[in-house]
Amino acid sequence: MRRQSLVVGVVVALQPNPILAFSTSRSPTLKREHPRWVNNQKRPPSVLSAVSPIDTLVDSWKALWEKPTAAVSLPKKHPAQTVQNFISAYNERDYNTLENMVDPDIEFDDTAYPKPCRGLPELERRWRLTRNAQGDKRIQVAVDDIASSTTTVGIRFHLENVEGEIPNGRGAAFFQLSNDGLLVKKVFWVQESAQKGGEASLQTLNRASKVMKLTGYNKATATSTATKEASEMIETSFLSLPEKYFAAWNRRDMSSAVALFADTVTYDDTAFPEPFSGKTNLSSHLYKCSNAFPSTFTFQVDKVADAGDRISVLWHVENDGDDLPFTRGCSFYNVDTKRNEILDGIDFVEPGPIKLGGFRLLVSTVRTNLEREPARYVPLISWIAYIYIVFFSNGILPGANALELEQRTWEEVRDLSLNFFLVSPLLQLSFSPTVHPMLEGVFNLLLSWAAMFAGFLSDDRREKPNVAPMLPIVIGMQFLTSAFLMPYLVLRSTEESTLVAKDALPKVAQLAEARALAPFLASVGTGSIVWGLVGRMADFGDLSTRWSSFIDLLSIDRVGSSFVVDLALFWLFQSFLIDDDLKRRGIDPETSELPVFLGKYVPFFGMALYLAMRPPLPLNIQNSQND
Repeated sequence: MRRQSLVVGVVVALQPNPILAFSTSRSPTLKREHPRWVNNQKRPPSVLSAVSPIDTLVDSWKALWEKPTAAVSLPKKHPAQTVQNFISAYNERDYNTLENMVDPDIEFDDTAYPKPCRGLPELERRWRLTRNAQGDKRIQVAVDDIASSTTTVGIRFHLENVEGEIPNGRGAAFFQLSNDGLLVKKVFWVQESAQKGGEASLQTLNRASKVMKLTGYNKATATSTATKEASEMIETSFLSLPEKYFAAWNRRDMSSAVALFADTVTYDDTAFPEPFSGKTNLSSHLYKCSNAFPSTFTFQVDKVADAGDRISVLWHVENDGDDLPFTRGCSFYNVDTKRNEILDGIDFVEPGPIKLGGFRLLVSTVRTNLEREPARYVPLISWIAYIYIVFFSNGILPGANALELEQRTWEEVRDLSLNFFLVSPLLQLSFSPTVHPMLEGVFNLLLSWAAMFAGFLSDDRREKPNVAPMLPIVIGMQFLTSAFLMPYLVLRSTEESTLVAKDALPKVAQLAEARALAPFLASVGTGSIVWGLVGRMADFGDLSTRWSSFIDLLSIDRVGSSFVVDLALFWLFQSFLIDDDLKRRGIDPETSELPVFLGKYVPFFGMALYLAMRPPLPLNIQNSQND
């Protein structure tokens, strides 16, 4: 059953959701919360929790005597203000305020991404990456409406930048707060899709429903579902209007569902190009959705934020009791409390099954970095050319390309790897293969040079994350060298700090600041050169003989010739990280100091000299980074 629910869930993820509507823009003013029955937990509607007048009186009495939390200067029981401050912290990129107003274990579920951010460090990293990707056109979240209960808050928003409102930038978010309403614990964030395929999706779902009926699945479970609903019939007088609407929908009592809306209702299912205006159009739409949905599909209310005339609902879809993937959503309603009818509403459903948030962040980062620093076109174009020439071309470099999977090539790679840093041949280990010493020398010189880039690990830290973290890049360079380095140079975020404290770095980056790193790797590189010149004399002869045989090898060998290309690229790009490294140490990148000049322009040894002689980072500095 769960397997079938998963398959159906992927289909449903492409569907419009019949639960929703359009909301007018109004200022998100605070509203005194009335004691109302609200469904605050994921459980059957018959189990409800109440905010009683006694609780309100007790909380007011405590507020007279308890001192507010020092970290956030907010009065208690103002959850809407907490959420507004959270949005302001995002818009202003105020990470200090963010740290003070969120639970350390916060879960921020942006449905554009496959996984939620769990914990403050992950959330801050996502925000900083987003900031860098936006460049000068920083996107702001503009709150259009807000509904607040004791510990739950729902908002309706749109996105805008310096050019105005962003197309398809509307969305909704649902916040769950701590008991005192001061800390954000959980956020569900969803935006409308640019693809308005509602009609086509309904047709797909209708066909899926017919298949389920033909297989007997829908018919067999319909009776049990109806029985379950009958046994759980409850008094709905204390439910909010949206909850009554969901309950009627689950019973497929569409006449009762439609009756909850005003005659002039505007219903915006964001999977469709236009909202549905008027009760007649709404009724037609809901009946069409009801006919398309299998009878086993039900909408389950997870949380409600009820402010009386504004109500936000967090929900998901189940198939005969099993959660369907990619069917979570958030809805926002405006209600006429006097006439007891829904005026309008809007519905947002999570995208699925493909989540494009990470891909869009990557593309935006590349575009922004190229606009800011056109010099980054050099590693980008070089990387594209490198991948084609080294791995896929025929005739440009000697030897077979990677797609041909030539056995000799893989054996050569294996043998070179066994002789990593020349440990095996120097110790004369029994498993050490015999490889041309000049090829071994070039290979190990290249690896020591790649490892030397670890000296710039301070380029990736909490205050300056990169889409591609640098530590995995440096590790990857031990295997595919320039194929990892050049994309990093394109994707890395811009350095904005003028001085960075060492204790602000990750532990590995702190170790990489050690002055011994560069001399050690320089000695490995020097030893590799010496080995290439004099190693295995008995097998490969004097310098003239081995040089001649090495040139012959390169003329037929794709691996060896690619190593030569890598050496040239490392020389070309070793200067790209030095200017920002100087900024982190409080030094003008335009300085004419000799170690800086050598580090930028002298291959390998110049870089080693720079890393060994550069000023150390200060151990601890207050406000060492500029946000």
